Amino acid sequence: MAQQKIDYEKLTTGFEFEPSGFSIDAESVDKYLNAVDGGKGIYEKNKTIPPMSIAAIAMTAMAEGLSMPPGAIHVSQDIRFLNPVRINENLTSYARVNRIVKRRKLHMLSIGINVVNDKKNSVLEGETSFILPVSQ
Repeated sequence: MAQQKIDYEKLTTGFEFEPSGFSIDAESVDKYLNAVDGGKGIYEKNKTIPPMSIAAIAMTAMAEGLSMPPGAIHVSQDIRFLNPVRINENLTSYARVNRIVKRRKLHMLSIGINVVNDKKNSVLEGETSFILPVSQ
């Protein structure tokens, strides 16, 4: 079920997006590594998932719940990978508005992201920031 999008102008600090569950299978890992010309050896040998593929899915889940206007600019991203993830491991992505600053014609938005495994251990933590124009 797709989550309902919230307009960015209605966000407040502390707002939590709906959690998103996912897992990544071997075929998806293979497609990802082919797309980025990544070295397959270490991931195939350990049956692990490239960390950036987890980040991409977590960011997509957050973006699916947020309506951004034309002219939105992604200005920074800070991601920490905390634990390896095995193929087909169940993960849940959480996103929360850490900070929103409203200036005359711009809003600055920072969203924290945390991805946990079934044991509730964090595998990824980070923050992504945007500059958004105020609608007229």
